[in-house]
Amino acid sequence: MKNERRPAKKSLGQNFLVSDGAIKGIISAVMADDGLPVFEIGPGRGALTVPMAAGGTQIAAFEIDEALAEEAAGRLEGLENAEIVLADIRDVDLDAEAAGRGWDGYALAGNIPYLLTSTMLLGLPSLERCRRAVIMVQKEVGERVLAAPGSRNSGILPVYLQSYLAIKKVMTLKPGSFRPKPKVDSIVLVFTPVSRENAPGNCEGFLSFLKSAFSQRRKKLANALRAVPGIPERTELEKLSGVDLGCRPEELGLEEWFALYAAVAGCEDDR
Repeated sequence: MKNERRPAKKSLGQNFLVSDGAIKGIISAVMADDGLPVFEIGPGRGALTVPMAAGGTQIAAFEIDEALAEEAAGRLEGLENAEIVLADIRDVDLDAEAAGRGWDGYALAGNIPYLLTSTMLLGLPSLERCRRAVIMVQKEVGERVLAAPGSRNSGILPVYLQSYLAIKKVMTLKPGSFRPKPKVDSIVLVFTPVSRENAPGNCEGFLSFLKSAFSQRRKKLANALRAVPGIPERTELEKLSGVDLGCRPEELGLEEWFALYAAVAGCEDDR
């Protein structure tokens, strides 16, 4: 039966959104009155997909669960502007999918399972055609993403993401907004590309550098960066970057990270 309701699968981290207020708020953030087509990650039973499609939005939703994909497709029957794609989002190149559909830009929406959170979020800056991403994550993760670089709670996620994206909180959701109820609160964030002066053009290289720098976050940067291949001596790197390597990673603001990475990358280019 296409419209049969199937139980949530714990193995896939499935918790279905049922709050009408939350659904309306998230759709409003995704749509933002600019008519962009939408890619959705994990449509589930179609809580967001169906009303967006019914309103005329062009949407392609990627679902890994075959039974749920069938159920959601049944609810979209007759709506030619919506498509459910059976796929693991980790195997999907969203920019290539957009190009194949003739989309110059798109909005992205999704409730990301905990185990995929870091992987999916860290991929956002590399999405060249994504104009806006509205993502739901666990509240604890969302608060880390929003932490100011240079503050005690800073880390790879806030430094990397805030280097390329403006991030704002849309809403916080209690467990009662879902069925079954999760054990934690959730938060919805909107990510919008932003051009920051001096932000590294090599996203992947910058991310790799940050991972090395934060690998021993309780140690001073001078010690944490020793494992980076070809790293200059401390005195030289401090002179080139203007950054005190006696600081710990969480103490650096974005501009300091940009300057430090530029100095390291410049030394690599000179070799």
